Amino acid sequence: MTDHPSNLLAFPSTARTGCSTVVSSSGPLAEAELRVEMIRGLLLQLTEDEGVQTLDLRARLLGYAAQELLHEMVVLYRRAFGAESARA
Repeated sequence: MTDHPSNLLAFPSTARTGCSTVVSSSGPLAEAELRVEMIRGLLLQLTEDEGVQTLDLRARLLGYAAQELLHEMVVLYRRAFGAESARA
């Protein structure tokens, strides 16, 4: 089999432990990475053992918040990708 070059931009390639490393840079890509960290935090809240008692309402609200952040992240990621393409 032949290897074809990928057209996909690596995003994000490493796991981060906190949002402070993301905030240090600016621009659409940094904003997108910040939202990735926020979504990761929301999803971690869903999987915690203490959240089981109120999971139905809590899961619904966290799911809505995660969907909104994901939508913003996609827009910012596309904007960053477009800016990179324009510079090339």
